[in-house]
Amino acid sequence: MKIRFAALAAVTGISSVLALSAPALAAQPAETDIQVAQPADASAAADYTLCATIYTNGTAAGRGCFSSYGDKFTMDDYKADGLRVVAEWYTDYGRSGECHYTAGADADPGVCNYDMREDGKVNFRVAVRNGADAANSAATSWSGYVPIGG
Repeated sequence: MKIRFAALAAVTGISSVLALSAPALAAQPAETDIQVAQPADASAAADYTLCATIYTNGTAAGRGCFSSYGDKFTMDDYKADGLRVVAEWYTDYGRSGECHYTAGADADPGVCNYDMREDGKVNFRVAVRNGADAANSAATSWSGYVPIGG
């Protein structure tokens, strides 16, 4: 089974599409696992969620998802390691920020809701760190610009 990014390519106009092989991920997880979920309703095709999972020591440590509808990040922590999960983001019009998830492993997901320009694009990555201002212990690659509004 392959996880394909065709949905992201269709939404963003990216010409190259990346495919990850599930058996390769199972054998040795990559540091980045980015997935796009499209709604079943074709009329809502512009609304999507882009997720990135951060891995540390070969296991999933946390996950951050950007939803184009509502301009929000939904965050999860998968490891009881004392580290927070952070989504670092910036837009193509100069705005940037961080969404910090500090509830700990296996708590309910957290949400950071932003009011971003609907005609803009956002680029984000997910990291884990020890404290608000510490250096990242690990981080995914940047997502590339994706449309904010639907």
